[in-house]
Amino acid sequence: MSVIQAAKYLQLDQFLNPSRLPTLQGTSRLLDYVLHQESNFVPTTTSTGETDYRKSKILYEFPDLSQWMVQQVEAVLPTVFTQLDHPPFQVSQIEIQLTAHNDGDYYKMHNDNGSAEVARRELSYVYYFYQEPKGFSGGELRLYDLNVETGWYESAETSVTIEPRNNTIVFFPSHYLHEVLPVLCPSRAFAQSRFTLNGWICH
Repeated sequence: MSVIQAAKYLQLDQFLNPSRLPTLQGTSRLLDYVLHQESNFVPTTTSTGETDYRKSKILYEFPDLSQWMVQQVEAVLPTVFTQLDHPPFQVSQIEIQLTAHNDGDYYKMHNDNGSAEVARRELSYVYYFYQEPKGFSGGELRLYDLNVETGWYESAETSVTIEPRNNTIVFFPSHYLHEVLPVLCPSRAFAQSRFTLNGWICH
């Protein structure tokens, strides 16, 4: 018999204090830093090589920012464990990447720890930031409820849709099936993309 569990997530508003941002390439503004890095973004791929499954651009290496952001994530983990009712665990690594979604970009339904090489991912996080006034629509995060049957998690037909609000971060268990809904950005300007600092907290 199927048992439906509602997807749990935690969204924290005003996550980063602008006055505490480190100086990055001569600027203390996160958006300015990202725009300076535009030429280093590369198209995203999937581990299976599937086409028509994911479309966005990504920056894998940004050491002057990534270490600082990881520290901000670490600082709120006690709150995350409590609010998600998730058993605390020894963190071995916090992974991070910088992603830009522009016009027509998306990521179809997937989970974040479904293969052996990523099985240690316990919690996923997504920090949203973008230029204001907002130059895009869409790009919501859709988390699917869980259909628990014979010990396996499958997606239920029901879900929750989370708006990518500026300067907010969302945490959820990495085994949840989720997707990024298509983005509409009429100008197609990189500066008006839906930007995220996103990653995974590994046990």
